[in-house]
Amino acid sequence: MISNSDPRRRWYTRAEAAAEARVSPRTVQRWVLDGRLVERHGHINAAQLFEVERERRHARTRPAPGCTA
Repeated sequence: MISNSDPRRRWYTRAEAAAEARVSPRTVQRWVLDGRLVERHGHINAAQLFEVERERRHARTRPAPGCTA
């Protein structure tokens, strides 16, 4: 892993990104293909990965349509 304390400068391989986000490497690959993540020289920016993961968590916690919360 290319490490740095600033997440905007930290870069993960697909396998490291998958482990960090607790998803499969295939999911990370789909995120790259969908344009949700940008891969440069085989690495994914940690800040971008954290944002995608935050959006994913938020989508899971939203109440279902029609439900009152």
